[in-house]
Amino acid sequence: MTRPSASGADHDGSNGGDAWDQALREAVDWTILIDDDPDSMELGVRLDAWRRRDPLHERAWTQASHASDLIAQTRKVVLFPAASDQSRPAEALAHRKASHFRPWRRIVLSGAVAAAAAWMAVPQMLLQIRADHITAAGEQRTIKLDDGSTVRLAPASAVRVAYTHGSRNVELLRGEAYFEVARNPARPFHVRSANAAVTVLGTGFDVRRGTNGTDVAVRHGRVRVASSDGSQGAVSLGVGEWASVPDSGPVASGRGSANLVGAWTGRRLTAVDRPMSEVLADLRRYHSGAIILTDRQFGQSSVTGTFEADDPFRAASLIVQPHGGRVRQITPWLIIVSGP
Repeated sequence: MTRPSASGADHDGSNGGDAWDQALREAVDWTILIDDDPDSMELGVRLDAWRRRDPLHERAWTQASHASDLIAQTRKVVLFPAASDQSRPAEALAHRKASHFRPWRRIVLSGAVAAAAAWMAVPQMLLQIRADHITAAGEQRTIKLDDGSTVRLAPASAVRVAYTHGSRNVELLRGEAYFEVARNPARPFHVRSANAAVTVLGTGFDVRRGTNGTDVAVRHGRVRVASSDGSQGAVSLGVGEWASVPDSGPVASGRGSANLVGAWTGRRLTAVDRPMSEVLADLRRYHSGAIILTDRQFGQSSVTGTFEADDPFRAASLIVQPHGGRVRQITPWLIIVSGP
């Protein structure tokens, strides 16, 4: 095993793939060293210095330590002694088990970390295959379609475009988008998102794909909103009106402020009596890591306000503050939100 150096400065910390692979290997080494001597203050100081040296180190440590914890839960099965070992002294048996497992531990741990990273990458890879246009966390993009219509993609969002001679079709695969549709009665404009189907001729409207359905709101013009299979009824929306199409159940609708439709294009999140869990879900699209809400009931708290999305930690703090919640930034990529 190649041990991390005392200074933790063996590598330059560049952002290429080689640097990430090296950081991951070092993180695996660190988990083994700490596991072998968990009470060593010297190792703890050296590990902290290594983690602070490069953001790649912190990311690698998060993955490696999590995989190490999972492997530790199965270690008793891997190291169960053979019957012939039962009569040996406990100290000798413990040494035999540890020395037997150590060469395999790095292999298993490295494989577990790589598998976890690959598993998390699979949905993103499939999305990239399906999508014509996609944005990363924190990124917005305006797409000019062939007919003169425009789509403003929110962060961490994706669409697929399928135009035919007689119709214009866009599918929102993930996230949120604001549409300004060029009027053409001969070619209706259709947007599909999960279980929602939106039909327009010429208008400006917003479509948001959430975890439990799709929300549609109109800034100007009119749209028709229905479930994709037509089984949940349909509503016609005008200026300032909204509709929510759940994965199951009837379509709900109401009226709000037209000026708030698509307000996120100014990199601000605006909420009017919305569940905290939904507002935090929108905020996640502006954060390159994870925002975890630990209390489902607390997540049902009502949120009203406008929040600057470019600072996810501050925005999350302002969202939960009126309800006595707590926000902790564990790493640059992990924010934990908990109830009072």
